[in-house]
Amino acid sequence: MRIARTDLKQLRLPAVAAALLVALGAAAVGASRNYLAQAEATFTASQAQRVAAQTKMSKASGEEREIRDNLVFFRRMQDQGMIGSENRLDWIDSIARIKTARRLFEIKYSIEAQRPLDYPGITATGAMDFVVSRMKLDMMLLHEEDLLNFLSDLQGAGNSLASVRRCAMSRMDRGTPAAGQALQPRLRAECVIDLINLKEGKSA
Repeated sequence: MRIARTDLKQLRLPAVAAALLVALGAAAVGASRNYLAQAEATFTASQAQRVAAQTKMSKASGEEREIRDNLVFFRRMQDQGMIGSENRLDWIDSIARIKTARRLFEIKYSIEAQRPLDYPGITATGAMDFVVSRMKLDMMLLHEEDLLNFLSDLQGAGNSLASVRRCAMSRMDRGTPAAGQALQPRLRAECVIDLINLKEGKSA
């Protein structure tokens, strides 16, 4: 079939319109793909920001919980007299009270002057510092449990944290007590105990 020249003139306008529509469609598809890529990038960035925000919130909540727990522990130590300057009278009273309550034999001790704690891994923070008063203890015992009870009661007195550095125990041979004779100590314990407290630092 042959198309007349007059028909070609009539088809020229629709052909141009069709070409424009194809070009517009291609441009729309390209723009849609561009918008989709931008939207995906924005979504990915927002997801990353949300995860980062959740991580920060979780970390902040953990730090807040840790601070709250530390504050409770600090107040407990403060209420027990474990924070501040050393109070030798409290230690003397505690030892005398334990000796009487446990019906212990002779207890000799000496307490050195307070100084910074020198344990490995513990450093001064500036606000609060660990300090220690070293106590040398010489006890006469009926049996080993007397020493264990004394150390437990000393720790429970709350005046300080009692950390045993070393203890040496030796037997005292005094023979078998006669009938009606009072019990005599059979063991001797020589210990070095660190009485640890918290003290306000110089930079606080």
